Amino acid sequence: METDPLERIAVALVDEIRARKPASSTPVPLPQNSPDTPSARRTGRKRERRVALYPAHYSLRITDEDRDRFDAYAERHRLAKGELFRRMLDALEAAENGQGK
Repeated sequence: METDPLERIAVALVDEIRARKPASSTPVPLPQNSPDTPSARRTGRKRERRVALYPAHYSLRITDEDRDRFDAYAERHRLAKGELFRRMLDALEAAENGQGK
């Protein structure tokens, strides 16, 4: 009489497991050149400190309408907001110098 194929596989697995060496609790020593050893661990490359293009932040309290006008002007003339702010300051200084003379 023929046995079931699954039963034959189960018996073969049980025999294979019994033939293995018993597990031991002794740790396996790591090779000396392994990257896991503390002396051979790599340290990450230290990043260079980046210098800020705009080192200081400046905040202004303005109304929403004025902010919208400023943003619309910058978008309409395709200017960066920092460039537009610089131009506004230059225009104010020029007007101030013109009145003072």
